[in-house]
Amino acid sequence: MNATIRRRTWVALLTATALATPAWSQALTSASTGQANPPQTGAADAAAQPEVSEVVVTGFRRSYADAIRSKRNEVAITDGISSDGLGRFPDLNVGEALQRVPGVQINREAEGRNATINLRGLPGEYAKMTLNGVAFAEPILTDAAPLGAFNSDIFSAIMIDKSPLADSQSGGLSGNVDLQIAPALGRKEGGFAKASLEYNELGKRKAPAFTVGYNHHFSDNFAVFGIVAFKHENFRRDTIQFNSYSPFSAAQAQANSSVLGGYYPTSTACPSCTGGTTTKGVLYNSQLRQYTRINVGNLLTGAAGAEWKPDEHTTLGLTGFYTNRRLPNTMQYLFITGNNDNSKMSGISTPIALSDGRYVSSDYSFTNAEPRVSTRRYSQFQKTWGINAKADWQNDLWHLTSIATISRANNNSLETEIDFDRMQTAAGNGSSGTIHTGAGNIDGYSYTISPSPLISSVASNGWYWGGVSDPTQWYDSPVTASRTMRLQVTGTQSYAENQLAAWQGDAERTFENSVLSGIRVGVRYEHNKFISNGYRTSGYGIQAQNIDGNFLQQSPGVNGFFGGTANGYSTNWQSTKMDYALSKLTPVTVYPGGALSPLGFNIRYNDNSYSLYNFSNQTDLGIAYAQLKYEFELGGIRIRGNGGLRYEHANNKIVALDRVSLTGTIGAPSDFKEHTYKQSYNKLLPSFIMVADLTDKLVLRGAAYRTYVRPQPRQFTPATIVNAPTNGVYGVTLGNPDLKPYSATSFDLSAEWYNRPNSLVSLAAFQKRITGLITQISDPKQLCPADASALGVPGTLSVVGDQCLSSVMYTGGATPTPYVFAASGYVNQDRPVTLRGLEFNVQQTLDFLPGMLRHLGGGFNYAYTKISGTNANGSKATLPGVSKHNANLIGYYETDDYGLRLVYNMRSKYDLASAGTFTGAARSVKARGQLDLSASYNLSKSLTLSFDAYNLTNAIRQEYENDTRLARRVDYDGRTYTLTARATF
Repeated sequence: MNATIRRRTWVALLTATALATPAWSQALTSASTGQANPPQTGAADAAAQPEVSEVVVTGFRRSYADAIRSKRNEVAITDGISSDGLGRFPDLNVGEALQRVPGVQINREAEGRNATINLRGLPGEYAKMTLNGVAFAEPILTDAAPLGAFNSDIFSAIMIDKSPLADSQSGGLSGNVDLQIAPALGRKEGGFAKASLEYNELGKRKAPAFTVGYNHHFSDNFAVFGIVAFKHENFRRDTIQFNSYSPFSAAQAQANSSVLGGYYPTSTACPSCTGGTTTKGVLYNSQLRQYTRINVGNLLTGAAGAEWKPDEHTTLGLTGFYTNRRLPNTMQYLFITGNNDNSKMSGISTPIALSDGRYVSSDYSFTNAEPRVSTRRYSQFQKTWGINAKADWQNDLWHLTSIATISRANNNSLETEIDFDRMQTAAGNGSSGTIHTGAGNIDGYSYTISPSPLISSVASNGWYWGGVSDPTQWYDSPVTASRTMRLQVTGTQSYAENQLAAWQGDAERTFENSVLSGIRVGVRYEHNKFISNGYRTSGYGIQAQNIDGNFLQQSPGVNGFFGGTANGYSTNWQSTKMDYALSKLTPVTVYPGGALSPLGFNIRYNDNSYSLYNFSNQTDLGIAYAQLKYEFELGGIRIRGNGGLRYEHANNKIVALDRVSLTGTIGAPSDFKEHTYKQSYNKLLPSFIMVADLTDKLVLRGAAYRTYVRPQPRQFTPATIVNAPTNGVYGVTLGNPDLKPYSATSFDLSAEWYNRPNSLVSLAAFQKRITGLITQISDPKQLCPADASALGVPGTLSVVGDQCLSSVMYTGGATPTPYVFAASGYVNQDRPVTLRGLEFNVQQTLDFLPGMLRHLGGGFNYAYTKISGTNANGSKATLPGVSKHNANLIGYYETDDYGLRLVYNMRSKYDLASAGTFTGAARSVKARGQLDLSASYNLSKSLTLSFDAYNLTNAIRQEYENDTRLARRVDYDGRTYTLTARATF
């Protein structure tokens, strides 16, 4: 029996694929260690750890046991997850798996399963992602690296280093997320193959996946491995979006005075209004969106490596990995209905008093709305690859390591949008309908609109371009007053390339029978370059004469919208046949003096995207660190740890475009000039950690350290943007090339009780004091240069009152007035914020129970986070996208033949805010809970079937504004099931 179980344990190793890890360094022989910075362990630790051949747990039980073993072996404060005995993470993707870890929350705002995460109360971009302890080029665009870009089959474990020390890779203010892949010599001879089928209830969409891997030992000292994982992606999300709320006009209140009269003051427009309840008016949902996004594409991930031990002291390894996620046919289908002061309203429900003092009506009828069918091809491409070469030499006293890395990544988001509108008219456009928002209850939602079909693509007199002042629009008449139809052709194209090349060398000298147990030093050079391109496009030059009645169809979103849980949705929903439309509208004629984007449409140089997102950002790092390791006994208690200092020198060069003029309302390349910005900065990052082995089961850890993180390049570009004056006002966005990284001083404390084999009870507390956060300012006293001629602003400038005024007069108004220079910019704020949190974790195997109960096990973890401090404007700091409370409840039952696991994840409500800032926002997301199931059955020693079900509770995601009855957005993903067969050979 033990031989069989040992074989299954080894089989799990075959799913891993590259550089060695802390967890594996204890479980594998020292000869095959491949991690860049192995953990500090004493001789007693090594002796206490069993060899791989002694591991006798598999499946869920083994995955938790491996994670516990890794946590105990580390000196740093860590948490993690390990693949189960089937060589997999039994979750939908890597991000879903990581949310089981205390302090990790998955972001569900993204509609494409990007699986970004928050760590310890901070957004994902505050964490550093590494692969077996070394940095690689992450496929970032504007947010954190998408974990959905990786197939989880290639990973053996994922470790979260919550207290990065001097020898850790820098850049993780909230911690380091280490994706771990086992080395070649640590793998058993043989291979495996896996096939699975994913079924998404929403839209009844199916997606197959296949993985194959093989490892071959030519001798005891030389091995190679390879793994390839392919997954087809085919899933959908449905959304009801209450995109905006507006107050009924006084005239609309007069027409409905029996309901609204008490909420408006008496006026000429509403003589029947009394203002008896309030005079602030009543809100209604002024723009409603029914929206379906269908994601279709493929994910291909692979890795290969070789490892050689030419002698007992030396190990040489070469590993490469590659992942490419392509979703070229992702489609967004939106049905947008807007109402405004020109709409006629009736059937208005009694206003609801909101908790913030406002009032809203959830139901109304309308005529003369402005409906739009918007169809968008939203292609997504995420790719990264890397090659690591490592040399390792060690004897009883010395350990020398050298590792070189080259890595590249791309993240492209390409949107092409085609919209058809039924325009409002003074006499009414013939549209009518009803809207019932449900006041936060999706069961009460309903929406009707007529006539059917609502919108046509055929303009009887042809289509007319909107001109240079309206370049994305086409109309059915050149005369404004005669227009009844509108066509919009536009798009946003974002391209990002990330490059990394690095080399590091480490040397460690160990000492026996000494308080000073070791000295570790290292140097590293790292070259990073981020290249960004971005465009907004116009509708000029399309072949509008080819537009016919075949452009529109019933939207694919109609079929099974919201899985039947929002029964009142409108089926009078159309969309554009995108492939057909593009074949008719292209090729596009180039605008005189302009150029076409990579997708073949005219670039809008007057749009800020051109100057904001066309730049390069290069940072070269020179790094050195030293670390003293210690170990001694005090009162019979073993004390160990280390103290260190990391020094980093950074040379940063940014090449960006400043817009200094506007040759026309569409603009031209000559409006921009290239500007090179250079800066340097130094960082001293001290760290100290102490580990006290109070008993053989009770461990106490304490750490203090400084960390920092550089802002994502696309979030705060240095480009200066000067808008053409509007009514005598120059709108200017001043770039700041001198923005510095955020820094944090952190303190951690962790108590861990390993009460039984493969079991754990732990409590951790942390505090992070963060300085240098970036904030936006617009104070004229700070942003009013005397001479702005370099920006194309005439005259001299001076502060007058609360405005920055030019000496040149604007004569386009009723009376001459000075031009106004209205500028905004970004700076590192000088007000710190403090983040505090608690993390409680229990994992237990119940194999001490009698009979069938011995197969039970499970766990519970809970994380609490709180922030204090203020923003630069004095407002209270918030945690964007982070819940104050997050919990996981896990239970499993597992025998030698089969296993069953249930996991329930709950997170409390959280606020939304713009990425990369702590400015907060009025919108929040309701608390949400989700139940997942995993099961497996061993048909034989070499064949296993597994079944996974996600979101069995059919949970939805709901946004609201201050009060849950003022609903803003509801997302529905439905349930997902996966059936998998896995064979070993």
